[in-house]
Amino acid sequence: MEAERPFREWPLEQIAEQALLHPGDRVILTGLADEAGRRPGARAKALEARILRMLDAVDGAPRSAGSAELREMLAAAAREIAMLRARLDAAAAGRAERAAADEPGPHRRVYLTPDAPSWLVAEVRRAFRRRYHPDGHDEPGRRRRAEEVFKRAEAVFAEIERRR
Repeated sequence: MEAERPFREWPLEQIAEQALLHPGDRVILTGLADEAGRRPGARAKALEARILRMLDAVDGAPRSAGSAELREMLAAAAREIAMLRARLDAAAAGRAERAAADEPGPHRRVYLTPDAPSWLVAEVRRAFRRRYHPDGHDEPGRRRRAEEVFKRAEAVFAEIERRR
């Protein structure tokens, strides 16, 4: 078994290094390509392809697919890229539409949904008034802050009433 795969214990980096050290030795390159082909993962497949290209240079005859097959593969890849770009553009356009639709309206500013019933809007308005009415705060700083929030909330509830 050891004679079958002499490079079995080598990491991919060492296989790549040996391939670079022996660019003209067809026997070593064949063994290295075989070992890289047995390994899982994209790095191993890329290394195998690189070693096969080195073997092509040694032999003088290409081992890989013909140029017509490569052109067809590239054309298919270009079509797929174009399709994926179109899908990406469509998704971006849809996302922009959803963002415009999800723009915070008056309901969201007071933690309601646009389909909230009238009784709930009235209760939330009363809760805002109880919590943020300026007369309920003694400290001047808190009173000013409460007055600002109260006025903004009243404007939001007025907008909600106007839209209904």
